[in-house]
Amino acid sequence: MRIAIDWKKRGREALILVGISLFLAFVRPYGGSGNAPFLLNFTVWLTLIVSGTLVGEVTVWAFYKWRPQGPVWLMIAIASLVTAAGVTLVIYAMKFLSGGYIVVGNVPAHILYFYVLVIAVAMTLLGYTLGRAFDVAGPDFAQQASDNGAARAFLERLPVKYRTAELWAVSSEDHYCRVHTSLGSDLILMRLSDADRELASADGLRVHRSWWVSRAAVRDARREGGRIILILKSDIEVSVSRSHQEAVRAAGLAP
Repeated sequence: MRIAIDWKKRGREALILVGISLFLAFVRPYGGSGNAPFLLNFTVWLTLIVSGTLVGEVTVWAFYKWRPQGPVWLMIAIASLVTAAGVTLVIYAMKFLSGGYIVVGNVPAHILYFYVLVIAVAMTLLGYTLGRAFDVAGPDFAQQASDNGAARAFLERLPVKYRTAELWAVSSEDHYCRVHTSLGSDLILMRLSDADRELASADGLRVHRSWWVSRAAVRDARREGGRIILILKSDIEVSVSRSHQEAVRAAGLAP
């Protein structure tokens, strides 16, 4: 099974992680790696930031698997606590493997954990904010490239909590699109015509000038006069325009 990775997004994320690592290597918070050369100090911080990011992404993914509608504050709290624990272990591993030469926070374990937690909270908040605002961070390993790979990739435009959902439909609302999923809906700034192009290889079709619908999302269909009405799994009813009725029937969504 292949995993769909948005390399452009990952590239932007990598630049941010490098920038943060450079900053931390320069300011040397908590007196970490005291007299170590700058390049070594940067390498240490980059290792810690990357490992923390990976632990954080897995934690966020697991959280929304466990509680798909979980509150953001709880996700941030759990991700920060788990990430801090993971990075603290990495610090001790680096210290052990280097024979004590690499030291980031030469303090008791509980104090070190608190220091790491402060940075973990800041990184988690930064990742969440950037993910919402600029789509440059967040887990995408739920993106499995299969026959529904286009739909999976499209869900990357949404906040993290929706990325393990099923894509059910996309509707037009002024200059925005409302993306309907099995975990709820959210708005993105996009034209429906552009969404339709991105979803060209997905298992769905345009049924109205204002609606794209996934075949798997259609629970039932009925006729009202000369109209076809599709009933989605979310109980939303979508009217099929006359110009799309033949395609809808050909797709087996209506008699």
